[in-house]
Amino acid sequence: MVIVGFTNGFGNNLFQYIAAKQLADFHEQELFVVAPPNYYAKSDLESIGIEFRSPPRRQPGQQAAIQVNDSNYQDFFSEKITDRNFSVSGYFEDYNFYVDNLSEIKSWFPTVRKRNDKDLVIHFRTGDRLFYKNEFDYKPTCEQYLKAVKKFKFDNLHIVTDMPVWKYIDRGELEQMSFHVNVPPHQRVDLSRSVDYFNSLVHGFSKLNPIVENRPIIEDFNFIRTFDNILFEHGTMGWWAAALSSASKIGVYGPWRPWKGESNKNLSQVDLKGWFQWK
Repeated sequence: MVIVGFTNGFGNNLFQYIAAKQLADFHEQELFVVAPPNYYAKSDLESIGIEFRSPPRRQPGQQAAIQVNDSNYQDFFSEKITDRNFSVSGYFEDYNFYVDNLSEIKSWFPTVRKRNDKDLVIHFRTGDRLFYKNEFDYKPTCEQYLKAVKKFKFDNLHIVTDMPVWKYIDRGELEQMSFHVNVPPHQRVDLSRSVDYFNSLVHGFSKLNPIVENRPIIEDFNFIRTFDNILFEHGTMGWWAAALSSASKIGVYGPWRPWKGESNKNLSQVDLKGWFQWK
């Protein structure tokens, strides 16, 4: 069997599930998905066909499971390895793991009806990401976003964001907002900078009359998948929504997460028709 333990984050879970399912399918084994207790995204993930269940206990004399992580993942797609259990733990954010198998991966999830218009959707990963001081100075400016928007020919603009509001805010309002990750005070940038950054986005996009609605995360995920034009920064949910869509044009932020240095991922380097990097 293949066992995968989920960490926090809907987009992270998609990478973890898909990586584990690919391994389970290769070895023709059962897949067991384990979530943290009282996990906020469990029902959303179940709605797209991810089944949660606890694996059976290890039997006396049974070999310990092989530990599968980001660095050794591809080593275990080998017919020489038989009759072993696998314990999958990591983030698996490497597009090379999936790019040649996207058609099969798409079949694992419920289909969505593609829109018959040329509207553009932007996924803004804001929320708790407005707070982290280690990445704040690397965030793309509103001007960079607007420059990327000009690469699309579209009618209406839609914004998907984990911010509960799309309007000018002040420090007090931001302090009262809560997200699925609570950033400790010592990791936070000064909130006035977070407020100024978010308000710059609201101001800069106001002339495009964006359509913004609040939805549960699973509805955001499926909503993005319906578009022919998709633009996003570095969110893992946005990446899979784009990868599992039928969009003709997809813009992904080129540096991805540059503050990570040498450990930065390659998820903006996808060599697929219609994908491009923006900076």
